Amino acid sequence: MNTAPDIAGYTDYRKYLQDAYVARKSWDGKFSQRFINQKMGTRSSGWFADVLARRQKLKPHHATQIGTIFKLESRERDFLRVLIELEQASTPEERTAAYDKWFSLKGMREEIVSKDRFKYFEHWYYPALRELLTLKPFQVNYAALSTLLYPPIKPAQAKEAVETLIRLGLVFPGAPSPLPVLVKDSSSKTNHWHKILKSYMQLALPALKKFSKEERNFSSLTLTFSPEGLKKAGDEIAALRSRLLMLSEKDRDRDRVYQCLFQVFPLSLPVETQGD
Repeated sequence: MNTAPDIAGYTDYRKYLQDAYVARKSWDGKFSQRFINQKMGTRSSGWFADVLARRQKLKPHHATQIGTIFKLESRERDFLRVLIELEQASTPEERTAAYDKWFSLKGMREEIVSKDRFKYFEHWYYPALRELLTLKPFQVNYAALSTLLYPPIKPAQAKEAVETLIRLGLVFPGAPSPLPVLVKDSSSKTNHWHKILKSYMQLALPALKKFSKEERNFSSLTLTFSPEGLKKAGDEIAALRSRLLMLSEKDRDRDRVYQCLFQVFPLSLPVETQGD
């Protein structure tokens, strides 16, 4: 069968090209790396092998040529171009722009949580239950649902949370389905956001004790920044958040809800430094 892998499920264009090459060669005996090199007009007889081995990098304009060779449709070529742009991105802004294109191609929506829906940030288990309900069909068994969270909540809390999420239009009863990525409205001032961040931080210590190293990931850095350096660090964290969203979206075996905390905060007052 001439079945090709779905590029929408990849975050690494080399892995996709490797799988696409194997799939194409399985039904087209004339398809070879030499054939690809000739079509690309490269002088190197090992160019495609070097790409797969990370000794050569593709450029965005290669997406058109590769797309023709592998008979990719327009949307598939767009995916390939975005994956190439992700590898080439050298700044957080470039990476964020490429991530946004990837999410757009995937059909993932971003939705602002405005002030009238800030109740979503009232309890840590609201977002946790929202994610949990994307993993399994909702069944009206709040006792069972409440025990799936850690720490467990009360069945009455699970019932109230689900009803609130439905009322706010943040989940929809039925089978699991992709939901919009929720983003806090930065123009709104509320203590709900600080409250939920505090609750997330309080959950971290019990998780550190309960779960093994294979189940969680804790690390830290102590370092110095200027105000401009701190802003750049924030940009890098924003790009990492997008990367993790991307990894989660492509993970077909996901079976658990995780909380990712990114914290950069002062451990000292500003210090006057000597110029060079």
